[in-house]
Amino acid sequence: MDRKEIQKQRMMKYFIDATKEIIKEEGIKGITARKIGEKAGYSYATIYNYFNDLNMLLAYCVFDFLEDCYKYILSFKNDSEDCREQIVIYGVAYFKYFAENPDMFQLIFLEEFGEAPKEIIKNDMKPSVGLLLHETIVECAKEGYIAEENIKLLEDLIASSIHGKLLFFLKGRNIEKLDYMIDSIKDEIEFLIKVGQTRNN
Repeated sequence: MDRKEIQKQRMMKYFIDATKEIIKEEGIKGITARKIGEKAGYSYATIYNYFNDLNMLLAYCVFDFLEDCYKYILSFKNDSEDCREQIVIYGVAYFKYFAENPDMFQLIFLEEFGEAPKEIIKNDMKPSVGLLLHETIVECAKEGYIAEENIKLLEDLIASSIHGKLLFFLKGRNIEKLDYMIDSIKDEIEFLIKVGQTRNN
């Protein structure tokens, strides 16, 4: 990477970090180009030297927040547990992360801001948090806990279950407390893993 590209990446990170801070402090509604510029220490007009518009900047923030989520989840890794229990641990940690950061959930899963930036698409960048679930389920298949043919289905069902519960929880569509939701997620993931042991005919 040449010096010009290093400088570009550095400047982009200033604005990405500033935007993330505003979202954490004020929510998505607090985002304006002027606020981002002030937080980053540059004129707001400078943003457009590195991002086509604020939607493109928010798309980079989405990827960054997902990487933050990955680091949070990984902090719960327990090598004394087998891969089945680790899936449950990761699932619960993922739920808790977004339950405690609803504005991030809103940004990542509910906001409309167009296509992912070309750099992310070109480099085939995939959020580590999604790869973590996939790799753990694959490990379960290698150890014989689930049928290999059920890897993708199990992955999709677990993700759908957690995201559905998050949506209802964060939007106040149910009256259940966080502890109840966490117990429910544990039960569902454990059930899905057991179902995943069965081979399709």
